[in-house]
Amino acid sequence: MYLISLEINLTLLISIVAAAVVILVAGLVVIWYKATVKSIVDKVFIRPRPMPQVDRSPKKIERETVIGRGRNWFYANRMQFLNVGVTSFDGAHLAGYYRPSSERGCRNAVILIHGYDEHPSKMAAYARLIMKQMQCSVLIIHQRAHLMSEGKIFTYGLMESVDLDAWFDFLKKRMGSNCNIYIMGRSTGALTALLAAQQEGFSENVAGIIVDSPGETLTDLVVSWTQAKKKRNVTRYMSGVRRLTEKRYGFDINRCDCSVHAGRIKVPVLIFQGGSDEITRPVQTRHIFDNLRCEKRMVVIDDADHIECYNKAPSLYEQEIRKFIETCMVRLVKIGRL
Repeated sequence: MYLISLEINLTLLISIVAAAVVILVAGLVVIWYKATVKSIVDKVFIRPRPMPQVDRSPKKIERETVIGRGRNWFYANRMQFLNVGVTSFDGAHLAGYYRPSSERGCRNAVILIHGYDEHPSKMAAYARLIMKQMQCSVLIIHQRAHLMSEGKIFTYGLMESVDLDAWFDFLKKRMGSNCNIYIMGRSTGALTALLAAQQEGFSENVAGIIVDSPGETLTDLVVSWTQAKKKRNVTRYMSGVRRLTEKRYGFDINRCDCSVHAGRIKVPVLIFQGGSDEITRPVQTRHIFDNLRCEKRMVVIDDADHIECYNKAPSLYEQEIRKFIETCMVRLVKIGRL
């Protein structure tokens, strides 16, 4: 009798201990999951570094790449670029570099948009390239939460695409309401450009869009980046990232999808994509391209990594830019804008 009772008590005790261990392990897993999700969100969205009050020329700029030589050209001609600013829809002050065209009455302008954690001067090589193809004013913007633009978080095109409205107004005030605006962005700057063009009320002044290495969705971009740079698969955390981002910042990361509404874009689009890109993969960019219903062209540079197309094939890159601008100008003539 006592033996049976002891066995029952021992079995009960083991069951209680086992349940406690399961609950403890489950609790630790939940804590680990939430901590990992928070770490991803902080890394992806928060820009903790203080914004400099003055943009100082770097002490050393590499000149081995097209982008490096472009930056060197920018700082050698820094006095030709004015420091300008606008106030965006949420009150954030946004900064930019503006170089007016040397041709009086010029109606062409190009807005250049850098990628995540990049210095805006990295867009100077593209500015120089487009200036060779046509007379134009140049506006290199500092995306929010980068360099001298305000903002504590970067939203990969969701808020930044709306910021472009303020820059459109800036150019129209400077150049006239009938100016023709071209947009060029790379990486997350490409996301900004494509998401902007999908919005209702997108500026009719925009004549064409050039994007280099655009990501299809923010989710894919985060997963691909961590896989390529950190050798870590974070796919299972993305639902938690979505919930925390919506709770903390009030937006749904699933809205950052360039392909689902690409058919809304009405202006010509030129896409460059690296065939060896592991961050914005060719198959993702193909989804964007296939969904476009406007005049479009996609150029794949087989051996190029992320945002390396211009460095890998400069002659082809320049040729495609020239042909695209000619295509846009023909379209402007047909619709009576040129």
